[in-house]
Amino acid sequence: MDKRDHSFSFGDRLLAHTGGWYPIIVLFIAQLATSSLGLLLAAIPSHVNAELSFAQVDDLLAVGGIALLTRNIILLALMYFISRQMFARLVKWSKSQSSEPDIDDSLAWKQATSFSWRYILVALASLFCLVLPPVLIYMHLAFAASPAQMIYVALASGAAGFGLAVLENLSIEYLMMPVRQALLPRQFEAQLNNVKSFPLLTKNLVIIIALIVIGLLLVAPVGYHQTMTALSGRLDPQRLVQSLQIQLIVASLGTLLLGLFLAYLMTRSTSAPIQAMIRTFGKVENGDLSQRVEVTATDEIGELMIYFNHMVARLENLQTSMEDRGAFRTKQLNATLEVGRVASATLDPEDLIAKIVNMITDRFGYYYTAIFLTDSTGRWAELKNATGAAGQALKERGHKLEIGGKSMVSTAITTRQGCIALDVGAAPMRFDNPLLPDTRSEIALPLTIGERVVGALDVQSTQEAAFDEEDINTLQGMANQLAIALENARLFQEMQKSLEDLRIAQRSYITEAWSETAREHEAYEYAAAPETAGTSAGQAALDVPLTLREQVIGELHLEGQQDWTPEERNLVEAVATQAALAMENARLLEESRQMALRERLAAEITGKIWSSPNADFILQTAIKELARALRADEASIELKME
Repeated sequence: MDKRDHSFSFGDRLLAHTGGWYPIIVLFIAQLATSSLGLLLAAIPSHVNAELSFAQVDDLLAVGGIALLTRNIILLALMYFISRQMFARLVKWSKSQSSEPDIDDSLAWKQATSFSWRYILVALASLFCLVLPPVLIYMHLAFAASPAQMIYVALASGAAGFGLAVLENLSIEYLMMPVRQALLPRQFEAQLNNVKSFPLLTKNLVIIIALIVIGLLLVAPVGYHQTMTALSGRLDPQRLVQSLQIQLIVASLGTLLLGLFLAYLMTRSTSAPIQAMIRTFGKVENGDLSQRVEVTATDEIGELMIYFNHMVARLENLQTSMEDRGAFRTKQLNATLEVGRVASATLDPEDLIAKIVNMITDRFGYYYTAIFLTDSTGRWAELKNATGAAGQALKERGHKLEIGGKSMVSTAITTRQGCIALDVGAAPMRFDNPLLPDTRSEIALPLTIGERVVGALDVQSTQEAAFDEEDINTLQGMANQLAIALENARLFQEMQKSLEDLRIAQRSYITEAWSETAREHEAYEYAAAPETAGTSAGQAALDVPLTLREQVIGELHLEGQQDWTPEERNLVEAVATQAALAMENARLLEESRQMALRERLAAEITGKIWSSPNADFILQTAIKELARALRADEASIELKME
């Protein structure tokens, strides 16, 4: 039981200290209380109806007490013999203070639930076999009692015996609650077995019939005795009526009080478990599914308690399972989001693949995770990264799988669908890797970008059937994110390469352009790779490069009589930057003007050529205009015909 309401804490403590002796102590307490009370209840009717003297009653009490003591000792031994599995199980329980499953659980549980009723049946039988015969024999031998007197004593003893049997049964049932709690089996089916030692209807009928029999045995002898006394004429009618009234009132009150007391105990034994269930149900309704009701009854109410506990246990397991499943799905979702964050933040494909495989393995506790990418030929799926020592070994030796071969990775790439093996031993299309001997289930998912498959994600687990539908969807979502991230990383690298090529071409163009400009304008002082200028003694020099699009085209050299402050240096650098831009703009403007002039000159020459009437004029015009435009000292045109 998960949580117990220790309403019977004294019995629990006594059971913990006494162990297998506890049922014997319970029987001894019940015998001690009921035997004394039974002798007293049997003595009063015997004195009144059988007309025995007080001395004779004392003698009968002594004989009956000895007979009861002998009978009680025999009953203790007999109950120990017929319930020895229960006693042995209690000894084990007292040592470990737990109810772990045992081979004798069911039998011990059966003996514990039927213990009180077995005792009562044996007790009633022993009362009429071991106690009443010695008393009647003693009456006949010692008092020369008449048959009527012995009948009265037998009826009084029977009434007391029936009443006290019911009282013993209810008290033993109550005192044996800790034993039933200790021996309650863990398994639901074992709990149901023999829980109804006596059905509720049978139990109530037995108690009601016992009360009726007690009433008859107490009231009927009074009426019979007074009738016989009236017929004998020993008492006058008035005294006879008074005696009859007093005896009937006393017998009726005794029967009524005994009936009320037994009825209270009976209803209490029925209502207490129901109230306990109501209290527990209230706690369960408030959300505490760890609560359990104590199985204190041994009838249909006890069976209802077991079903109630089983229902609450299943609800708790369902809630726990849903919470665990929800937590696992949340973990999966967080892992998926984390994969997305890593994919969006990492632009190096190798670094991205390494992070993803380790993340999947760590977050979900899988045995092995690997990522394969197709090569340029489309024939092989190459291992790019994998987890564990096996993954490192496979990566170092360039592990790859043939697309179209016998492997789950190949199947996933070829079919563009996930390939799963819940039991790798029965999977026909699987590459058996000796470096991964503990694999029991495997899943391979394609990495798709649009209509193109770029590789596969391979995940392996040491558990059979480790992947369900939701796991497949989660991993496929990760695979799709990875594929997109890999494509983005590839495009980013291509773009970076193109930009780098463009920057190199631009730097080359700027270098050539300014080199040409420097040659054309000899007055410029130019240094493609600036050198530190010499300084006079006592002077401070400041060299600031003229940088244009990450390419140095010159240097600004300043000298002064004092050190340059950071503010002055910043000013010079800003001026140098603007100067480089202005120079480039001026160069581009000059280049544009020259180009415009060349185009205008070419247009003029072309116009004059087109206006010439024949070939001679065309040749003369062309050579004359080109010589004039280019300031050539000599120009000629030769026509060569093959």
